[in-house]
Amino acid sequence: MLIISLSLFASLFYVLATGHVLSRLFHKEGPNQKLTIVLSTLAILAHMLLLVNSVFTSEGQDLSTVNVALLTCWVIVVSVTTVSLKLPATLLLPVVYGFAAILLTSSLFIPHHIVMQTINVDLGLVIHISLSLLAYCVLIIATLYAVQFFYIDNRLKHKDLAIMHSHLPPLMQVERQLYQLLTIGTALLTLALLSGFVFLDGMFAKEFIHKTVLSLAAWVVFTGVTLGHHQFGWRGKSVVFSIMVASGLVTLAYFGSRFIQEVILGKF
Repeated sequence: MLIISLSLFASLFYVLATGHVLSRLFHKEGPNQKLTIVLSTLAILAHMLLLVNSVFTSEGQDLSTVNVALLTCWVIVVSVTTVSLKLPATLLLPVVYGFAAILLTSSLFIPHHIVMQTINVDLGLVIHISLSLLAYCVLIIATLYAVQFFYIDNRLKHKDLAIMHSHLPPLMQVERQLYQLLTIGTALLTLALLSGFVFLDGMFAKEFIHKTVLSLAAWVVFTGVTLGHHQFGWRGKSVVFSIMVASGLVTLAYFGSRFIQEVILGKF
Protein backbone atom coordinates (compact mmCIF):
# COMPACT_ATOMS: atom_id res chain seq x y z
CA MET A 1 0.00 0.00 0.00
CA LEU A 2 2.88 2.37 0.80
CA ILE A 3 4.44 1.72 -2.62
CA ILE A 4 1.15 2.50 -4.37
CA SER A 5 0.62 5.69 -2.34
CA LEU A 6 4.14 6.97 -2.98
CA SER A 7 3.89 6.17 -6.70
CA LEU A 8 0.58 7.99 -7.07
CA PHE A 9 1.73 10.95 -4.94
CA ALA A 10 4.94 11.37 -6.96
CA SER A 11 3.07 10.95 -10.25
CA LEU A 12 0.49 13.55 -9.24
CA PHE A 13 3.09 16.22 -8.46
CA TYR A 14 5.11 15.38 -11.57
CA VAL A 15 1.91 15.91 -13.58
CA LEU A 16 1.19 19.19 -11.78
CA ALA A 17 4.75 20.40 -12.44
CA THR A 18 4.43 19.36 -16.09
CA GLY A 19 1.12 21.17 -16.49
CA HIS A 20 2.46 24.36 -14.91
CA VAL A 21 5.57 24.48 -17.11
CA LEU A 22 3.61 23.72 -20.29
CA SER A 23 1.01 26.38 -19.50
CA ARG A 24 3.77 29.01 -19.36
CA LEU A 25 6.02 27.60 -22.08
CA PHE A 26 5.53 30.46 -24.52
CA HIS A 27 5.04 33.17 -21.92
CA LYS A 28 7.79 35.78 -21.95
CA GLU A 29 8.46 35.42 -18.22
CA GLY A 30 8.20 31.64 -18.35
CA PRO A 31 7.01 29.34 -15.54
CA ASN A 32 7.08 30.45 -11.93
CA GLN A 33 10.37 28.94 -10.81
CA LYS A 34 9.43 28.75 -7.11
CA LEU A 35 6.18 26.92 -7.85
CA THR A 36 7.95 24.58 -10.28
CA ILE A 37 10.62 23.75 -7.70
CA VAL A 38 8.06 23.16 -4.93
CA LEU A 39 5.98 20.81 -7.09
CA SER A 40 8.98 18.95 -8.49
CA THR A 41 10.69 18.67 -5.09
CA LEU A 42 7.63 17.01 -3.56
CA ALA A 43 7.56 14.59 -6.48
CA ILE A 44 11.31 13.92 -6.27
CA LEU A 45 11.18 13.24 -2.52
CA ALA A 46 8.24 10.84 -2.93
CA HIS A 47 10.07 9.20 -5.84
CA MET A 48 13.17 8.76 -3.63
CA LEU A 49 11.15 7.24 -0.77
CA LEU A 50 9.53 4.89 -3.27
CA LEU A 51 12.96 3.74 -4.44
CA VAL A 52 14.16 3.14 -0.89
CA ASN A 53 11.10 1.04 -0.06
CA SER A 54 11.07 -0.78 -3.42
CA VAL A 55 14.74 -1.70 -3.60
CA PHE A 56 15.49 -2.42 0.06
CA THR A 57 12.92 -4.98 1.17
CA SER A 58 12.81 -7.18 4.25
CA GLU A 59 13.76 -10.17 2.06
CA GLY A 60 16.72 -8.52 0.37
CA GLN A 61 17.48 -6.11 -2.46
CA ASP A 62 15.01 -5.90 -5.36
CA LEU A 63 17.11 -4.94 -8.38
CA SER A 64 14.57 -5.58 -11.12
CA THR A 65 14.65 -3.73 -14.44
CA VAL A 66 11.72 -1.54 -13.39
CA ASN A 67 13.45 -0.47 -10.18
CA VAL A 68 16.69 0.26 -12.04
CA ALA A 69 14.68 2.27 -14.58
CA LEU A 70 13.00 4.20 -11.75
CA LEU A 71 16.41 4.93 -10.23
CA THR A 72 17.81 6.09 -13.57
CA CYS A 73 14.74 8.26 -14.13
CA TRP A 74 15.15 9.80 -10.66
CA VAL A 75 18.79 10.69 -11.34
CA ILE A 76 17.83 12.32 -14.65
CA VAL A 77 14.96 14.28 -13.06
CA VAL A 78 17.19 15.55 -10.24
CA SER A 79 19.93 16.50 -12.72
CA VAL A 80 17.63 18.40 -15.10
CA THR A 81 15.83 20.12 -12.21
CA THR A 82 19.17 21.21 -10.73
CA VAL A 83 20.35 22.52 -14.10
CA SER A 84 17.11 24.49 -14.48
CA LEU A 85 17.98 26.54 -11.39
CA LYS A 86 20.81 28.26 -13.26
CA LEU A 87 20.18 27.60 -16.95
CA PRO A 88 16.95 27.74 -18.98
CA ALA A 89 15.57 24.21 -19.37
CA THR A 90 11.91 25.04 -19.92
CA LEU A 91 11.44 22.56 -22.74
CA LEU A 92 13.20 19.72 -20.91
CA LEU A 93 11.29 19.90 -17.63
CA PRO A 94 7.86 18.79 -18.92
CA VAL A 95 9.52 15.97 -20.84
CA VAL A 96 11.37 14.47 -17.87
CA TYR A 97 8.52 15.14 -15.42
CA GLY A 98 5.93 13.73 -17.78
CA PHE A 99 8.01 10.62 -18.48
CA ALA A 100 8.63 10.12 -14.75
CA ALA A 101 4.87 10.26 -14.08
CA ILE A 102 4.20 7.70 -16.83
CA LEU A 103 6.96 5.38 -15.62
CA LEU A 104 5.84 5.57 -11.99
CA THR A 105 2.23 4.84 -12.91
CA SER A 106 3.19 2.04 -15.28
CA SER A 107 5.40 0.42 -12.63
CA LEU A 108 2.28 -0.31 -10.57
CA PHE A 109 1.01 -2.63 -13.31
CA ILE A 110 4.31 -4.35 -14.21
CA PRO A 111 5.49 -7.32 -12.13
CA HIS A 112 9.04 -6.57 -11.10
CA HIS A 113 10.22 -8.41 -8.02
CA ILE A 114 13.69 -9.93 -8.15
CA VAL A 115 15.02 -10.30 -4.63
CA MET A 116 18.69 -10.88 -3.94
CA GLN A 117 19.43 -12.16 -0.44
CA THR A 118 23.00 -10.91 -0.49
CA ILE A 119 25.06 -8.67 -2.70
CA ASN A 120 28.74 -9.50 -3.01
CA VAL A 121 30.56 -6.19 -3.04
CA ASP A 122 33.06 -6.34 -5.90
CA LEU A 123 34.94 -3.06 -6.39
CA GLY A 124 35.39 -3.63 -10.12
CA LEU A 125 31.69 -4.38 -10.59
CA VAL A 126 30.70 -1.33 -8.54
CA ILE A 127 32.96 0.88 -10.68
CA HIS A 128 31.53 -0.56 -13.90
CA ILE A 129 27.90 -0.19 -12.80
CA SER A 130 28.45 3.35 -11.48
CA LEU A 131 30.17 4.49 -14.68
CA SER A 132 27.48 2.84 -16.81
CA LEU A 133 24.66 4.52 -14.88
CA LEU A 134 26.34 7.93 -15.01
CA ALA A 135 27.12 7.58 -18.71
CA TYR A 136 23.55 6.59 -19.52
CA CYS A 137 22.02 9.46 -17.54
CA VAL A 138 24.34 12.08 -19.07
CA LEU A 139 23.80 10.76 -22.60
CA ILE A 140 20.01 10.70 -22.20
CA ILE A 141 20.09 14.31 -20.97
CA ALA A 142 22.29 15.15 -23.98
CA THR A 143 19.67 13.51 -26.20
CA LEU A 144 16.98 15.69 -24.64
CA TYR A 145 19.12 18.73 -25.40
CA ALA A 146 19.49 17.50 -28.98
CA VAL A 147 15.71 17.26 -29.34
CA GLN A 148 15.35 20.71 -27.77
CA PHE A 149 17.94 22.09 -30.20
CA PHE A 150 16.12 20.57 -33.18
CA TYR A 151 12.77 21.96 -32.01
CA ILE A 152 14.03 25.51 -31.47
CA ASP A 153 16.06 25.46 -34.70
CA ASN A 154 13.06 24.23 -36.68
CA ARG A 155 10.77 26.90 -35.22
CA LEU A 156 13.31 29.61 -36.02
CA LYS A 157 13.75 28.39 -39.60
CA HIS A 158 9.97 28.61 -40.06
CA LYS A 159 10.10 32.17 -38.69
CA ASP A 160 7.75 31.41 -35.82
CA LEU A 161 7.47 34.73 -34.00
CA ALA A 162 5.99 33.10 -30.89
CA ILE A 163 9.30 31.48 -30.06
CA MET A 164 11.05 34.85 -30.16
CA HIS A 165 8.99 35.98 -27.16
CA SER A 166 9.01 32.66 -25.31
CA HIS A 167 11.07 31.61 -22.30
CA LEU A 168 12.97 29.04 -24.34
CA PRO A 169 16.79 29.30 -24.17
CA PRO A 170 18.89 30.78 -27.01
CA LEU A 171 19.74 28.25 -29.73
CA MET A 172 23.50 28.69 -29.42
CA GLN A 173 23.36 28.13 -25.67
CA VAL A 174 21.44 24.89 -26.15
CA GLU A 175 23.93 23.72 -28.78
CA ARG A 176 26.90 24.50 -26.54
CA GLN A 177 25.37 22.60 -23.61
CA LEU A 178 24.42 19.71 -25.91
CA TYR A 179 27.99 19.09 -27.04
CA GLN A 180 29.40 19.58 -23.57
CA LEU A 181 27.06 16.88 -22.26
CA LEU A 182 27.73 14.67 -25.26
CA THR A 183 31.49 14.91 -24.71
CA ILE A 184 31.20 14.09 -21.00
CA GLY A 185 28.72 11.27 -21.62
CA THR A 186 30.87 9.72 -24.35
CA ALA A 187 33.93 9.86 -22.09
CA LEU A 188 31.98 8.15 -19.29
CA LEU A 189 30.68 5.50 -21.68
CA THR A 190 34.26 4.87 -22.84
CA LEU A 191 35.38 4.39 -19.23
CA ALA A 192 32.35 2.16 -18.52
CA LEU A 193 33.19 -0.12 -21.45
CA LEU A 194 36.88 -0.22 -20.53
CA SER A 195 36.04 -1.08 -16.91
CA GLY A 196 33.78 -3.88 -18.18
CA PHE A 197 36.59 -5.42 -20.22
CA VAL A 198 39.06 -5.00 -17.36
CA PHE A 199 36.98 -6.10 -14.37
CA LEU A 200 34.33 -8.43 -15.82
CA ASP A 201 34.68 -11.85 -17.36
CA GLY A 202 32.65 -12.95 -20.34
CA MET A 203 31.78 -9.62 -21.97
CA PHE A 204 31.41 -11.62 -25.19
CA ALA A 205 29.76 -14.63 -23.56
CA LYS A 206 26.51 -15.78 -25.18
CA GLU A 207 24.25 -14.24 -22.51
CA PHE A 208 26.03 -10.84 -22.60
CA ILE A 209 27.22 -10.46 -26.18
CA HIS A 210 24.12 -8.53 -27.33
CA LYS A 211 24.67 -5.95 -24.56
CA THR A 212 28.33 -5.60 -25.46
CA VAL A 213 27.68 -5.28 -29.19
CA LEU A 214 24.86 -2.74 -28.74
CA SER A 215 26.94 -0.71 -26.28
CA LEU A 216 29.91 -0.70 -28.65
CA ALA A 217 27.68 0.32 -31.57
CA ALA A 218 26.27 3.20 -29.51
CA TRP A 219 29.80 4.19 -28.46
CA VAL A 220 30.92 4.30 -32.11
CA VAL A 221 28.05 6.64 -33.02
CA PHE A 222 28.48 8.89 -29.97
CA THR A 223 32.24 9.07 -30.50
CA GLY A 224 31.85 9.76 -34.21
CA VAL A 225 29.38 12.59 -33.61
CA THR A 226 31.49 14.10 -30.81
CA LEU A 227 34.72 14.03 -32.82
CA GLY A 228 32.91 15.14 -35.97
CA HIS A 229 31.53 18.20 -34.21
CA HIS A 230 34.82 19.21 -32.60
CA GLN A 231 36.97 18.50 -35.66
CA PHE A 232 34.67 19.27 -38.59
CA GLY A 233 31.84 21.30 -37.06
CA TRP A 234 29.12 18.69 -37.63
CA ARG A 235 25.67 19.85 -36.53
CA GLY A 236 22.06 19.86 -37.65
CA LYS A 237 19.31 17.30 -38.22
CA SER A 238 21.61 14.38 -39.12
CA VAL A 239 23.57 14.82 -35.89
CA VAL A 240 20.38 14.95 -33.80
CA PHE A 241 19.09 11.81 -35.52
CA SER A 242 22.41 10.01 -34.93
CA ILE A 243 22.34 10.92 -31.22
CA MET A 244 18.78 9.61 -30.90
CA VAL A 245 19.72 6.34 -32.65
CA ALA A 246 22.74 5.88 -30.37
CA SER A 247 20.57 6.55 -27.29
CA GLY A 248 18.13 3.92 -28.52
CA LEU A 249 20.97 1.42 -28.91
CA VAL A 250 22.37 2.03 -25.44
CA THR A 251 18.86 1.82 -23.94
CA LEU A 252 18.35 -1.56 -25.61
CA ALA A 253 21.74 -2.64 -24.30
CA TYR A 254 20.97 -1.59 -20.72
CA PHE A 255 17.30 -2.53 -20.42
CA GLY A 256 16.10 -4.45 -23.49
CA SER A 257 16.94 -8.07 -22.70
CA ARG A 258 16.19 -7.77 -18.98
CA PHE A 259 12.79 -6.24 -19.69
CA ILE A 260 11.90 -9.07 -22.06
CA GLN A 261 13.07 -11.74 -19.62
CA GLU A 262 11.54 -10.24 -16.47
CA VAL A 263 8.30 -8.73 -17.75
CA ILE A 264 7.31 -10.37 -21.03
CA LEU A 265 8.67 -13.89 -20.37
CA GLY A 266 8.24 -13.67 -16.60
CA LYS A 267 11.62 -15.17 -15.75
CA PHE A 268 12.16 -13.89 -12.23
